[in-house]
Amino acid sequence: MLGLYNTCPFKLLQALFVGACHKKIRIIGLAKFHFKNILYCFFYNHFGYYRQLVVFKKSDYSKEEYKQGVRKKHYGKEGWKKEKKNGILYRDYSDYDEYVSHQKVKLDEMIAFKGGFSKRDIIEYRLKFFKRFHKVPRYLPWNASILCLGARQGTEVEVLRDLGFGAAQGIDLNPGPGNPWVKPGDFMAIAEPDHSVDMIYSNAVDHAFNLESFFKESARVVKLEGYAMYDLSVQTSAQGGGGPFEAVEWDSEEKIFQLMLKYFKQVIHVETETAWKVVLLKGPIIDQT
Repeated sequence: MLGLYNTCPFKLLQALFVGACHKKIRIIGLAKFHFKNILYCFFYNHFGYYRQLVVFKKSDYSKEEYKQGVRKKHYGKEGWKKEKKNGILYRDYSDYDEYVSHQKVKLDEMIAFKGGFSKRDIIEYRLKFFKRFHKVPRYLPWNASILCLGARQGTEVEVLRDLGFGAAQGIDLNPGPGNPWVKPGDFMAIAEPDHSVDMIYSNAVDHAFNLESFFKESARVVKLEGYAMYDLSVQTSAQGGGGPFEAVEWDSEEKIFQLMLKYFKQVIHVETETAWKVVLLKGPIIDQT
């Protein structure tokens, strides 16, 4: 009986069934994504997780108020080390706790000032992440585990789930109140077991405490045939690329490529935009010490 299922007709039927299911999930995902864009356009203050953040906005919140504590040192272009090493410049954190405190306060300030992302921000980010992820089904099944590093409010996770990747999850040092898409976590010390994640994604590489440790930790959790996708800023430190919360700057993204290729075997795809270079890699190198 088992031999019957190995015949060509049954294999063809199986392939057609799988293809039909794949197409159905993709169509539903696309419809959901675009429908939610419309909802965000017209019902921003009354729809989704973002409506919960608006209530935390402080109309009288001032720059002088947030320029306290760790922000006294790390404010505007202040708080950086004086010298680069191999074309890479890090913030002058006194220790890891100072780094964590600085990174956590970004979302708190954003919520206090604006109530989280604006409507325009949300739409722009959703379209950006759609562009990033709409080809992911070529590489991964719909039940793939995808972990977004430094996801903040979690728009990238929301888009992945809209498209059909229901197991997508984000981590961030400060995910904000009641975040349905992002859980507390540190991408410098990820809680997931070794080689347990199908793909990691991050557009927060320039928030890493140490770049080499960041890529090594990413490679640790990615499955042996899994993927890593990174957005790299192409605006160099000489052009003023680093903002008030970025933790590292680089002279050119080629420096970062060299580090990534110490921990991943293959570059699958590279796409360059005005301010970003998107890199898809495959296969962690596991013999790093």
